[in-house]
Amino acid sequence: MPRFHPGIEHLASGQRGSLDRAPKILRIFQSMFSHDSNGGVASFPIVALEGPSGIGKSRLLDLISEDLIRADVAFDRCSNNDSGRWSAVIRDLAGAGDRPFTLALAAAAARAELREGARQLQLCDRFVVSTFVYQRFAGVPIDYLYDVNRPFLKGSTTFVLRLGSEALEERRRSRPRKSDWFKDRIGTGEEIELYDEAAAFLRTQGHDVRVVDATLDAMTLSRQLAAEIAAMVQRNSS
Repeated sequence: MPRFHPGIEHLASGQRGSLDRAPKILRIFQSMFSHDSNGGVASFPIVALEGPSGIGKSRLLDLISEDLIRADVAFDRCSNNDSGRWSAVIRDLAGAGDRPFTLALAAAAARAELREGARQLQLCDRFVVSTFVYQRFAGVPIDYLYDVNRPFLKGSTTFVLRLGSEALEERRRSRPRKSDWFKDRIGTGEEIELYDEAAAFLRTQGHDVRVVDATLDAMTLSRQLAAEIAAMVQRNSS
């Protein structure tokens, strides 16, 4: 079993590791997605909802979906880890916990397939931010994670739901919680902190990551986020 630790490589300085120091296969992997093309990884936007487990993403995504349908916004609903052919591989690797780098690449491959197969807006349950939380916790360096996921962040917007530790613990007690990934190993406060660090890191790299106060009731918050998403789609299509 691997030793689990948060590891804050290069985060304070906002610097990432050079691709020159990455394994050759990693450089090849990134070069495959380093340019835009018709139907390529940057052709259609992704809007992702992220946040610690049990914060209420699934319920909120259901409500946002209903609002977008009423607003006549075309989209596909997806889950980064449960959509497509990579789901079983990712779940198997996550359950074993002894191949964190393989898991990181499998999750990135699922994102690549999601981007390449998209034909309209994708409304996604998790995308890249969560990999900077759980796979960093498993010991994978942040520069490695950024290098393999950077191409898929282009054209994406991520809303990161945030609650304090006590409020999140209370919300978790009111709903069933799956025991997968690293949820049985990571503490509530540490999970929140890693999400904060991931959001801050990606913003320093110029990516559209927005932290959202999740203390609002689900109906109010869904209407606000759906309106924001609909406005983004309108701007992009005009």
